[in-house]
Amino acid sequence: MLGLKVNFKKIVGIIKIIRPSNVLISGLTISVAVLIFGGEGFDILRLALMAGIVGVLIDAGANVINDFFDVEIDRINKPHRPIPSGLVSKRFALFIYFVCTILGLLVASFLNKMAFMIVFFSSVAIFLYSYRLKRIPLVGNFTVAFITGLAFIFAGSIVGNFKDALFPFLFAFMINFGREIIKDIEDIEGDLKSVVRTFPIVRGVNWAVAVSVSVFLILIFATMIPYFVGIYNHLYFLIVSVVNVGLIFVIFSLIRDRSKRNLNRLSNILKFEMLVGLSAIYFGSL
Repeated sequence: MLGLKVNFKKIVGIIKIIRPSNVLISGLTISVAVLIFGGEGFDILRLALMAGIVGVLIDAGANVINDFFDVEIDRINKPHRPIPSGLVSKRFALFIYFVCTILGLLVASFLNKMAFMIVFFSSVAIFLYSYRLKRIPLVGNFTVAFITGLAFIFAGSIVGNFKDALFPFLFAFMINFGREIIKDIEDIEGDLKSVVRTFPIVRGVNWAVAVSVSVFLILIFATMIPYFVGIYNHLYFLIVSVVNVGLIFVIFSLIRDRSKRNLNRLSNILKFEMLVGLSAIYFGSL
């Protein structure tokens, strides 16, 4: 019975540390992107499934290595996370990271060379981000936003369609850049105690809010461009308008309420906004 309890605890820890809801969203996003950029047919479905599996594995590894290097910060900001709470040891977390990343690269090797190189580059960038870059003001925010947007370039590379991937890349980059700054504001207490120099700490919360708001305002205008130049149809315009209403809400809420609870709520709203934005691109491409 004791062995079963230990194993169950380890299973719960593994599930929590890879953040299944996040990785499933990543995998689904990449799979749908391949279908959007590649058209129809059984071969496209196969490629979409493989690409989604790569996305799940690499994102899972990214979540784990981030927790591995952030354990001291998480003891303050998020003590419920698997490593600080004792569900997963640092050594076992590192093992999970290597397994997920190596499997992701292995599956990617069955795609074309360009797709594999993008996955390899992303894996290296993810490690460097978690190890060092996230502690450099704005550089870390830029890195994680770029990697997120790169998922669409990865999807485009699989089917040889980079042109249709450019706008999704830009939108994903911008919304994640603003979201990452909000997360830094949310984590400012733990970052201060751990001597981590994020942008809100170096330049102040007001400047961080201003940058995040500016990014979202530019994004709102940028999302209109594909419709007016005829890249996407009326369905895109309707759905992306809902996204923009959500962004306007986030902007005003961020200006009014900078409590940790509200910042976490806005971060989750932006995560949902990305899914709605993807649906706008999907239906707008029909």
